[in-house]
Amino acid sequence: MLKQYGVQDNLIEKEKRIFNGKYSKQDVIDVVWSYEAYWSLVWALGLVDNIDHPNQICDCEKAIMLVSTCKTYEEFKSQCKIRDIEEILDMLDLYYRYDWAVTEKRINSDTPIADLNPDVVVERRKGLEWLIASEEDWNEISLDT
Repeated sequence: MLKQYGVQDNLIEKEKRIFNGKYSKQDVIDVVWSYEAYWSLVWALGLVDNIDHPNQICDCEKAIMLVSTCKTYEEFKSQCKIRDIEEILDMLDLYYRYDWAVTEKRINSDTPIADLNPDVVVERRKGLEWLIASEEDWNEISLDT
């Protein structure tokens, strides 16, 4: 699929190590967690209905199928209906607030966060922040709270 979409030269170092078979356990963990940032992006592209309750990890099988079932980039692109910027910014604001809440929970264990998954919150926020950032690498996105 990397060749099919012409992206084999766009892998980050951890992904390259995985495909070359010279990876660490942490490389795999980090790349798998990037599905959550990707989930935010496919939501923004209108391919996922809702991400407003980050209590469990994304549907990784669906995440893969969104791309793998398309024969070409053009076919994939034709399925996308990008959301309005206001909707994207509202979701980013929600995730910023979620991130504040889970950060506060780390500091003060009495802080109620219901069933929010802190790891999912951070990774999805990273994807949303990347949409509006000038930074190309979402691993370099600042998530200050």
